[in-house]
Amino acid sequence: MTEDRLPPLRGDYRIITCVMPAGRGAEVLEALRREQGVVSASIHHARGIGTQSLRHRVYSDEKQVLTAVVAAQQGDAVFELIYFAAGLNAPHAGMVMMGHAFRAAGLAAPAPAEDVQ
Repeated sequence: MTEDRLPPLRGDYRIITCVMPAGRGAEVLEALRREQGVVSASIHHARGIGTQSLRHRVYSDEKQVLTAVVAAQQGDAVFELIYFAAGLNAPHAGMVMMGHAFRAAGLAAPAPAEDVQ
């Protein structure tokens, strides 16, 4: 990947963080790359314990957390893509947040090898 695909170091950016059900992260990353050209995104696995409000029962839940840094003008479109690709339009599926970031360093995928044998 060439340097010209990466955003400049300083500027107006949006950082988007999504907490989604476990197992959907790879699909959402692929959709971001394919549909919006986002290469500065990552996912990680998270596990926690919560309480159910009705009977105060303790339960364990596993999620995936996606973080993406995009240019400000691309923020709303990426937010919407993540919302629907992660299945957050269903009740109790997770959440997505967007905030300002004024400085960023892009992540670049390695260039494909030309002579792979």
